[in-house]
Amino acid sequence: MINKIKIILLIILIPTSLIGQAANGDNDSSGAGEIPRVSDQQAANGDNDSSRAGEIPGVSDQQPASLRGKIIDEGENGIQGASVLVIGTEKGVNTNDRGYFYFDNLQPGEVSIQASIMGYKTQAVSMVLKPGQNELNFTLEENIIHLKPVTVNAQKREQQILDVPTAINVVGSDLIEQANIVELGHLSDYIPGLNIIEQGANRPTFVIRGLTSEEVSPSAQPRVSVYQNNVPINRANGASVALYDMERVEVLRGPQNALFGRSAQIGAIHFISNRPSSITGGYASVAFGNYNQREFRGAINLPIVKDKFFVRAAGFYDYRDGFVENTFGETLNGKNTLAGRLSMRYLPASNHQLDLILSYQNDDTPGIAFMSKQYPNTEGDTDIFTYRASLEQGDNLYTGKNLFDAALHYKYTINEHTYLSSISSFRKTSSGSRWDGDGTAAPALDFWDDAGADQFYQEFRYNFSWRSRLNGSAGISYWYEKSDQTYWFSPNEQSTAVLFFQPDLLILPNGQPLLIPALPDNPELGPLAGLPLPEYHLENNYSVANNQALEAFFDATYQITSKLYFTGGIRTAYENFELSNEAAFVDGEPSILGLITGNHPNMFFRPTSEQSMDNNSMAVNWQAGLQYRINENTNIFSNYSNGRRPVVLQYTSAGEPEEIPAERVDNVDVGIKSSISGRAYVDVVAFYQKYKDFQTRAWVADPETGEFNYKTIDGGMATSYGVESSFNLSLLKGLELFGNYAFLHATFDDTNKDGSDQEYAGNTFRLSPKHAFTMGLYAYANLSTNFKIFITPSYTYKSHFYFEDANTAGLDQSAYGLLNVNLGVELENPNILLSFYGTNLLNEQFITSAGNTGSLFGIPTYVPGQPRMYGSRLTWKF
Repeated sequence: MINKIKIILLIILIPTSLIGQAANGDNDSSGAGEIPRVSDQQAANGDNDSSRAGEIPGVSDQQPASLRGKIIDEGENGIQGASVLVIGTEKGVNTNDRGYFYFDNLQPGEVSIQASIMGYKTQAVSMVLKPGQNELNFTLEENIIHLKPVTVNAQKREQQILDVPTAINVVGSDLIEQANIVELGHLSDYIPGLNIIEQGANRPTFVIRGLTSEEVSPSAQPRVSVYQNNVPINRANGASVALYDMERVEVLRGPQNALFGRSAQIGAIHFISNRPSSITGGYASVAFGNYNQREFRGAINLPIVKDKFFVRAAGFYDYRDGFVENTFGETLNGKNTLAGRLSMRYLPASNHQLDLILSYQNDDTPGIAFMSKQYPNTEGDTDIFTYRASLEQGDNLYTGKNLFDAALHYKYTINEHTYLSSISSFRKTSSGSRWDGDGTAAPALDFWDDAGADQFYQEFRYNFSWRSRLNGSAGISYWYEKSDQTYWFSPNEQSTAVLFFQPDLLILPNGQPLLIPALPDNPELGPLAGLPLPEYHLENNYSVANNQALEAFFDATYQITSKLYFTGGIRTAYENFELSNEAAFVDGEPSILGLITGNHPNMFFRPTSEQSMDNNSMAVNWQAGLQYRINENTNIFSNYSNGRRPVVLQYTSAGEPEEIPAERVDNVDVGIKSSISGRAYVDVVAFYQKYKDFQTRAWVADPETGEFNYKTIDGGMATSYGVESSFNLSLLKGLELFGNYAFLHATFDDTNKDGSDQEYAGNTFRLSPKHAFTMGLYAYANLSTNFKIFITPSYTYKSHFYFEDANTAGLDQSAYGLLNVNLGVELENPNILLSFYGTNLLNEQFITSAGNTGSLFGIPTYVPGQPRMYGSRLTWKF
């Protein structure tokens, strides 16, 4: 292991030291601990010291020039992410988070500097550079009718979205408010190629280009990397993030291992919350809706010490009764979330910045309505869209989680584009759920689980700009996680036995369960015939994983010519996974059915003493691409990238260890991004992906081996290709159109890598509609200088898709569409907003899950999607 760590350190330290030496040779004479430019006045007073580093000794007339400045809007606010170019050269940068830019190693003489960003008029200024330090500031003028600029941090530096050569979309705070986006599933409607399904509070499913993020073992890693404020969230139970006080959400599609770590095999989702600032202000919001919805949210920003210490506190509470009534009491599919975030920023010196972010979230929600279409409820109805379930555990059914996260960010600035940063994070999650596996009044399949994870993450990163031509970052990170999971099973075997021998009679026509006190007097059962069946039995299966990874990474963009750019990145990781497992008979009477399954005294989980397995591996992922800048408003790009999901360690319900090979994908995409007159933005990306050792999931019920569980299996080879597009158009002042479209063809190949036929040959990926689109608009009208009305309707469509890779008939969803709207009025002073919102206004009937635990016995269950929801919101901004 020591040799592997040395290799990782060499990979990162060699290029970093070379770049650092080059950067130190080209920056001005400011000391290492001083920002060369911290204010306009300091820049204006800057001198041209002839002894600056980088000067050629004895050749003072050859001293290069440097240029720094700031780009502001007409309100004198810094514009971050703007593109700044030295026309006719290979030098270009983007303004940093305060709107500053810096060029070094320029030739003295006449040059033209161009500044541009979507929504503003491009400016080009000619000036004569003198040797040493020069200054140039821009004030950009907004187009009369324009789109707001979109700035992202996808390449770990501020850039306008137009300049990022990859498939990326952003949902910003404006759209979140305009469309009343309060749930993750609604958020995904605005991103092509993304599908998010929330089933309870602790199991969100993120799907990008047909690949899901679910894991079924504590050692398994997700395929979609979810980040919150630059900190990875590796467990699904911690990724159901409440959407409150958000600055923006960035979504990158395609392998992003080089930038976002091992878990970004097919993409990354980054939730970025609002940070403290020097402005006093905030907001408070209250909403009420049907199903007894009550929602409260608010935030306040306070500068405690002028220009030194700022604090921002935000809170969120959302309650709603379930929209499914349970005839055994309580409701199902509801919400009950309490969350808070405290953010602090401290500036001990002009070039030092410390951010501490503390987050807490508690979800205590009703159970999930797993409903049967085969058996009636206690009212004799098999239609799940009556939203009436009969699940005998009543108010014992639940889903919930607790989440605490503490993250410390430190930034040491060398100049406008060169800085060192550190992120230290501790994250603790615990979750649980109880569900009815048969979806009926029968006490046949009663399951629950408990899971927890403690995660530590440390990252050191060096951002650089070498000769204003090579811009990127490099660093190392360490991640450690201890994760545990316990599955509990407590059947009444007098009901479960009916599933074994007379499944059609599990529920009688009146919705009541059939119970049989003993095994049938069947000669085929031999000595087991007639044995009495226990009414209460409890067993469990307990797993603990210790996962860790040491990673080194490098990513940069090099400007080859004035129009052609090369972007490349590499990440190498040493991974160690350890998994232990044990199963036990816990309480009640020994299982009689376990004598049939071979798992006696248990029925599902064969009793085993603690056993363990581990895996160590070294992985390298990389990406490379070209970008051609047609002009300041249009870029075309092409990329190759590869992704990897690590080996999965797991134990079957029979206690057998299994190691599923790492899944790999090769990805090629080409795309174009264009801003037209600052009024329109469009991007189109086409991709092709090839998978090897595809890790699919399967429900396995094998009485001969005693295995009854849901696990990961090797699905072999697979191929996907598609097109994703989005657009925004400011048609008139007060009228903006938006939309997106995704086409996806994702199927399993006919043969495996060894030429043998595949079980899922020709099947489509689960949760992957072939066509999906969203269309909408935002319109407003000023009725007076202090009064505005607005409306944001949107319609989302998804074509047919399956819920399992097996493409089982009946476990699918036909094409459907959802109509949502948010409308209201707004006062300017005081700034008060009253809105009315509705989702699924056409009351479309659709399901969010099919199959589930009941599939083990051929009795699948289904979860209905949300019916029509509506309410009103009052917001005060101060």
